Amino acid sequence: MTDPVPVSPPAPPPGADPGPEASLWYLAAAGALYAGILWAFYLADVGAVERAETDAWTFFWVQAVDDAILTGVALLFGLTRFPGSWAALGFRPVRARWWAIGAAAGVVAAALAWLVGVAVECAGVPVPPHPVETVLARADDARALVLVLVGVTVPVALGEETFFRGLAYRLLRARFGIGVAIGASALLFALVHGVEPGAWLPILPVGIVLAVVVERSGSLAPAIVGHAVVNALAVLAG
Repeated sequence: MTDPVPVSPPAPPPGADPGPEASLWYLAAAGALYAGILWAFYLADVGAVERAETDAWTFFWVQAVDDAILTGVALLFGLTRFPGSWAALGFRPVRARWWAIGAAAGVVAAALAWLVGVAVECAGVPVPPHPVETVLARADDARALVLVLVGVTVPVALGEETFFRGLAYRLLRARFGIGVAIGASALLFALVHGVEPGAWLPILPVGIVLAVVVERSGSLAPAIVGHAVVNALAVLAG
């Protein structure tokens, strides 16, 4: 017996409560709130970002704080603005097979990201170094490697999936449909990793694959697993 494919809910009858409005202003406001809180955090410790490029422990806690803010903002807007509950945001249980599907999707997404990265380099487009590469170059023992690995697989996967495949994807899906939501949320996700083509193009297929997993499963859980696999493979291969 297979899991049912999630479908859009039927239109409410005339006179019924239509539910929360899927306004793009909510997404803009959530992004602005996240950026503002993060900016205040960095002002409180102006050297944190620079130290995170060379020190694994600083990298870990900066990632943890950053993605805790991102998760909190997404949960706040998901509950109070759209879609109106954390279950509707994607915090729903799934059958065990979806955990395996999520992990497999992560492997596929990582492979696609690598292929796009190779194609971009072959086309002569410069690929800027990722901040993780710098701290990994200084990771001279197992403890440092574990800190980096946990930092990119736990808080990053939870925070980015909650915001981009939870709040952003579901809001865009409600406004424009599944196809546009998959493409637009993946593009938004890619662009926050860098506006240079060499930075965001390899990330684009990752966002697409994870959005499809969320759409098919109806839950963020498999995408969080997939995202963790992508980042773990990137660290271990780097």
